[in-house]
Amino acid sequence: MRAFIDCDCEILQKTLELFLKDHAASAQDCDFVISDEPQSSVKPLFLIGEDGDLALPFSKQMLLSKLEDFQSSLRVDLSGYDAASAEDEICALFDEFKAKIIEILRRQNG
Repeated sequence: MRAFIDCDCEILQKTLELFLKDHAASAQDCDFVISDEPQSSVKPLFLIGEDGDLALPFSKQMLLSKLEDFQSSLRVDLSGYDAASAEDEICALFDEFKAKIIEILRRQNG
C-alpha cells in the first residue's frame, strides 16, 4: 500500500504522515491519494471527514483497516481472466498484422 497524503488541515496531515510513514509515496508513485477535501486526481481518492471514507476522530488501527479495505476494493478481480486465451488472440492479431504488412510491401515492390 502506497499513499500520497494531501490534506488542507496541517494537524491531520502531520498525523497521517506519522501513522503512515511506512506507506508514504509521491503523487506519481502512489496507489491512491488521502485527503480531507474533495479534489480531482488521476489516482483514487480516500477522503477523510464527514461523508468520506473515514470519519473523524479515528485511531491508527481504524485508519489502517479502512485503507486496506479501500485498497482491496480497487483491485481488479482477475479470477475469470484466461491468460492462454488472451495470448492466442494476441498472437492471431500479430499474425494478421504481419501478413498485411508483407502484402503491402509486396505490392510496393511489384
